[in-house]
Amino acid sequence: MGRIVSETSINAYRAHTQGGLAHGQRMRILAHIRARGGDWSIGELAAALEMDKCSVSARVHELMHDTDALIARPRRKDRVSGILVRPVALAMAGEAAQDARTSVQEA
Repeated sequence: MGRIVSETSINAYRAHTQGGLAHGQRMRILAHIRARGGDWSIGELAAALEMDKCSVSARVHELMHDTDALIARPRRKDRVSGILVRPVALAMAGEAAQDARTSVQEA
């Protein structure tokens, strides 16, 4: 069952992705995780990069599902909010996001 999307939403999405903003945000997120290592929640990335959580969430989703650059890690408490989150980390060479999602679900 498909979603009904308004024309203004479609135009906003195209402007965002074609204008390079989304690409720049993905690169900022990857650079941050590469430089610091470990795993990161959406809230932690948003706070560290001074970005909106909704933007970080969208870029993390793209990096996990479109590029396989990030993988999900086991749940833990967020270092900013204290709530239970599923952080992400850089995918190791040859490690696919699907493999990581399966291992997290089994844990």
